[in-house]
Amino acid sequence: GTPTLRLFKPKKKQSKKGSHADKTVVDYRQERKVKDMQQFVEEQMPNHVERIVFEDDFRKMQAKASKYGLAQAIFFTSKAQTTALLKYLSTEFRRRLLVVHIPPTTKNQQWIEEFGVTVPSLVVVTSTGEKITYTGDDFTRRKLERFLKEYATVEPVYHPVQVESSEQESEEAVKDREKIHVEL
Repeated sequence: GTPTLRLFKPKKKQSKKGSHADKTVVDYRQERKVKDMQQFVEEQMPNHVERIVFEDDFRKMQAKASKYGLAQAIFFTSKAQTTALLKYLSTEFRRRLLVVHIPPTTKNQQWIEEFGVTVPSLVVVTSTGEKITYTGDDFTRRKLERFLKEYATVEPVYHPVQVESSEQESEEAVKDREKIHVEL
């Protein structure tokens, strides 16, 4: 039909690490109304937000953050669904900062009480464990980007920063020594 609308989005599995060259083409086949087009685009947005629904989810997220040495941007929202703004921030800061969404459920009340915040709020937990609360008057994209940029790593982190176990560390040390010995 005319006009034809197509969305080109990066594939999840890229042939080259860190690239966005491989694309998937999605045709828009709904009504040509602004609200429908906006909903289509928001549904197609990449979503790298860590959603906390159960207590186990929170522990897994903390383990992931410490494994990769990343700060956590924890959003306490009044919305049950992940918003387009959170999806955008999770993509913008992917592998540099974990964007976490804690929706308003009775199970998540313990996190609201533990952090001592009201809804909506944003708390950044740095890689050292320091908790910083966002004190801005509104949650606009530009203000949140500026605030989160201070706590995100400069370069994306693709590999764990901690060695899983001392046994694995010793195996790697032995391999390094053998490699040096062979080179000599």
